[in-house]
Amino acid sequence: MKFETKILELSDIKERNLMGPSAIAMVKPDTGVEIKKKSAYYVIRDCATLAHDYIALKCYASLHNPIQTLHGQFTKADIIDFVARTKADTHTRQLLWIIFSDIYKLEADDWTPPPEPVGPEILEIDADAQGSDIYQDYGYGDDEEWDNANNIQMPVEAPTDLGDGEAIIAKLVSVFGASKEK
Repeated sequence: MKFETKILELSDIKERNLMGPSAIAMVKPDTGVEIKKKSAYYVIRDCATLAHDYIALKCYASLHNPIQTLHGQFTKADIIDFVARTKADTHTRQLLWIIFSDIYKLEADDWTPPPEPVGPEILEIDADAQGSDIYQDYGYGDDEEWDNANNIQMPVEAPTDLGDGEAIIAKLVSVFGASKEK
């Protein structure tokens, strides 16, 4: 967890301080409070678990330039531990994917953000309409616009295989300028 701890230390949002208390509350939800309903115990436990698992992600998102801010903050051992935990922990894997998304944006020469979605067309609908032609404009899969809606192209070819642990470690060590010891 040293990787995530560094992210928390560099964030300035107040929620960064939830890591310790949430670790306690997810194991013993009745710490410091009187539970009057059984469901409250589970709500506290599960909210603490969510906070504990995802606070590093929220703190990472709060950093203005996260890749630049985190440069030089990790040891190679921190990165190896982090990458190893991505195999079992969904929340850790999600943080890795977001970090790589930011790395790709920095490295892409011609990266542009996706276009803003077009607002929906306002239609006048008569809920009581009758007749045989009320369904004709629905499109039964032969409309070119409908067919092309599922053709999605990635704006950037992923330069690192996120299934290859050694490649991930090498990339993170390179990007963050990780040292052998800190």
